[in-house]
Amino acid sequence: MAPLGGGYNAGSAGGILEATDEADSNFELLQREGYVVVKGVLNAEECEALRTHVLLCTDEGLRAERYDLFGNIQEADNRSDLKLDLCEPVVKAMDKFAQRCGHLLKRACGGDARIVELAAISSSKGAVAQPVHADTMHGVTRFLQSDIALPDAGPRDDVSEDEDADEDVGQIVKAVATETAMIFTSLLALQDVEPQMGPTHVWPGTNTVEHHATLWGTNISGKLSVLDADKAFNVDHRKMTLRRGDLVLYDSRTMHCGGANMSDQRRSVFCVSTMGPGIRPDGTTWTMLSSLRGRFKLSDLPLGPARVTAPTASSASNAFAALPAAADADSRKPDKTAGLQEGEARPIPPLEEWEACVQCSFCGKWRPCGALEAPKLMGADSGFSCKMIRFSCNQEQKYTQAEIDEIF
Repeated sequence: MAPLGGGYNAGSAGGILEATDEADSNFELLQREGYVVVKGVLNAEECEALRTHVLLCTDEGLRAERYDLFGNIQEADNRSDLKLDLCEPVVKAMDKFAQRCGHLLKRACGGDARIVELAAISSSKGAVAQPVHADTMHGVTRFLQSDIALPDAGPRDDVSEDEDADEDVGQIVKAVATETAMIFTSLLALQDVEPQMGPTHVWPGTNTVEHHATLWGTNISGKLSVLDADKAFNVDHRKMTLRRGDLVLYDSRTMHCGGANMSDQRRSVFCVSTMGPGIRPDGTTWTMLSSLRGRFKLSDLPLGPARVTAPTASSASNAFAALPAAADADSRKPDKTAGLQEGEARPIPPLEEWEACVQCSFCGKWRPCGALEAPKLMGADSGFSCKMIRFSCNQEQKYTQAEIDEIF
């Protein structure tokens, strides 16, 4: 995708820059392929300032056990999802992101979009590949996986208030299936991303009902490896080996995953998600400081230097001071032993009875569940936990990763 505008200019009138004809053509590409790549959004100096801030705050936040600063992310070992405050490099990155992508996003989202995620994802050596997933469920699939009962279409002798009720249900069905809000996520590389660094993998054209049905089919059950996904979707994945300052912008319904980082380098990406009008979809991590939620739309950008309200971490000596203040919520690490104790928990069923499985955000163990409930459990705002389906984090997984992978 070609550049959509000029350099950073906090004083640009009207917020988002006007689109070019090429930007309009990329709207069709985004709809068809489910993603586009935008080159050169930030320059090298801007990337380095933001990356330094991200890594220093990530390390300091973990050292200080400020777990409230991190979002729920799949395969969290050696991988983190840091919530960002409005320091200078973040504000500048937001403004330039809006300059380059704002018009495209407004059209793709169907109106002025709210910023619903502002974070930075980092992975280091040892981070394994995530299961292939979509951040949000397709609206039609969401209805099919729901408990909503369709009205009886058969002949009826009576005419009553039930007709109004059936009409209401029909409207709900239509809304869920066709009026679910669109979310688009952008991942901007803060350093060159080489193949061994675990780049984001994307499966082109998989933002469809058919591909979501494949993902959540009984035999696949929402847990899919990279190679298996290539076969199941009948399309080869593409590795987002971006250059520093480039970003990939994808439909949240597009199948993707973070790759395995087998290098000695940390990979960091600046993450912004925008949501258009409509019904809030199931899924996504909504990784954003509570103090910033609901505050910004794309039309509010550029924020400009006057909206910088947080310090920037530039060295280990000032990293702690750059951490956002603790929210009212408990910032301690979730207790893996909380909730059900092993003796109170339901037993792990035989492996052949597993229809699907989901990974606990706290203990990292895979737990069996029904194929229809798996999308809802994975889309829980605070992440899935064992006790949600009456297991305990104290229980052993019982079966090895290889044994579980084999049946799916």
